[in-house]
Amino acid sequence: MDRVRRVLFVNPGRDLGGAEHSLLLLLGGLPALGVEPAVAVFGDGPFQAALSRLRVPTVVLDVPVKLRRASRYALPTHLAGTLAMTAYAAPSALRLAAVARRTGADLLHSNGLKAHALAGLAGRVLGRPVVWHLRDFPPGGLVGRLFRATAHRLPALVLANSDAVAAAIRSPARDGAPVIALHNPVDLDLFRPGPVAGPVRAELGLGADTPLVGMIAHLTPWKGHEDFLTIARAVSDAVPGVRFVVVGGPIYETEGHAGYAESLRHRASELGLAERVFFLGVRDDVPEVLAALDVLVHCPAAPEPFGRALAEAMAAARPVVAANCGGIPEFVRDGEDGYLVAPRDIAGFAKAIVRLLSDRELRHRFGVAGRSRAAALFSPQAHAERVVAAYRCV
Repeated sequence: MDRVRRVLFVNPGRDLGGAEHSLLLLLGGLPALGVEPAVAVFGDGPFQAALSRLRVPTVVLDVPVKLRRASRYALPTHLAGTLAMTAYAAPSALRLAAVARRTGADLLHSNGLKAHALAGLAGRVLGRPVVWHLRDFPPGGLVGRLFRATAHRLPALVLANSDAVAAAIRSPARDGAPVIALHNPVDLDLFRPGPVAGPVRAELGLGADTPLVGMIAHLTPWKGHEDFLTIARAVSDAVPGVRFVVVGGPIYETEGHAGYAESLRHRASELGLAERVFFLGVRDDVPEVLAALDVLVHCPAAPEPFGRALAEAMAAARPVVAANCGGIPEFVRDGEDGYLVAPRDIAGFAKAIVRLLSDRELRHRFGVAGRSRAAALFSPQAHAERVVAAYRCV
């Protein structure tokens, strides 16, 4: 389309995860580019409150609880179940089509697996183009195969948050909808360099010289929290005074997230880390948490589509130690602004963390390089401009 004026975004999350934070930054940049956004959400909550603060018009879409709670952890495994879920979603897709018609949307832009399905169906009903914004790898099994097939036909354009995700969805025959990789944006004013100090260390009763290592990720098993605790045990043996923080919670109402926090606390106790690991839950002061850290660790047990916490840590000039998988090596440069370690390599992670904790100058050098890298790659304004330019492909 030569000119897109009104865009209806569709987002299933009611809470504030990485996808929602990225979307909020995009929404904030669109009006200056002549695009009027509105957002259809699946229920009220922190995400809708953040939209209100941005003064972005929102509509709460009537979506059945069963559909809201469906997740990639409990997907249908046979054709009949998949068809039943599609039929179950059809009324919500029709309601979404009515919202898009009422708001005069030129285009629908979906953000999340369930949103892609509803927007794709609604777009067909209306005859409006649909953009799928992929921030995760496609699911496995039958649903994954069907998802890839529809991704080549249902949307007019697919945006992906990394080259790794784009490669996972592209058609080998190079037919179907174009796929464009765009890294997520980061608020470079909010996440900025500062001294290792601040209110979080005071809250935890830690001095400025206490080594502090953190992990920031929502609580779901594939993010690798159990590996982080095992790594913490190994680092503690080498650096007796070190402490650790785990930030994040089971923010989604979907299946597969309940009970994980308590199991992690139990595991920390088993490893003798109960007095060393602070579980801080969901925080709205992540910049202050990063300011308190000496090192941020990201050790997912499965390929990471992007790794927002890493990008934010780099913007805040904090060195990172991360798994060399998925989209992470597209922006973390091993030995320049962090260390990349093979996934599940506990000894490798511990060695890299200990090296950084023992060398203040190395941490500073990595931090400066990370900030420069983040400023070059994650500008919200540049991201919004690229998205609007991509709309011309539809």
